[in-house]
Amino acid sequence: MQIYIEQIENIIEAVLFASGEPVSLAEIAAALEIDRDDAHEIILKFAENYNAKKTGLEVLILAENAQIVARAAHIGYIRKVLKSDARRERVLSKVSLEILAIVAYNQPVTRCFVEQVRGVDSTYTLGNLIDRGYIEEAGHLEVAGRPKLYGTTVKFLAQFGLKDLSELPDIEQFKNKLKAAPDGE
Repeated sequence: MQIYIEQIENIIEAVLFASGEPVSLAEIAAALEIDRDDAHEIILKFAENYNAKKTGLEVLILAENAQIVARAAHIGYIRKVLKSDARRERVLSKVSLEILAIVAYNQPVTRCFVEQVRGVDSTYTLGNLIDRGYIEEAGHLEVAGRPKLYGTTVKFLAQFGLKDLSELPDIEQFKNKLKAAPDGE
């Protein structure tokens, strides 16, 4: 059985590395043609062992997904080497961050809810966040017109280093920080 587990772990490592994005544990289980619970257990153990090696990479478990990423301690060096336009494109504007915060703390939400909180039309930025994979459709509100509901994605969790939404900072502490920050920050 040990060789079998080692082969599975090698496949998991290859899949996570090649993907570059979070991969659902269910997809990995299906690809390996093994029970989802067994796959989940193997992936968690793989992540624990992989991370204990203290290499330049680590395995993150994000909600029901896994991803191989560079260790945060090395980000400064990575940025120096990869001074590309693609890296700059990943920077989120203040408006985008504001909308992400509204969605993250209140999800699922409608576009109208976001606009009501912000007080301005948010269609363009909301669409941009959907296109970039930070927000996704999460169903429809059961009222006349059935407006779309939106929620954050696994990419959102990965971008902000969260395993799940329970790791979001306390909203009251967040509000107090914003009030204390000088204008323009």
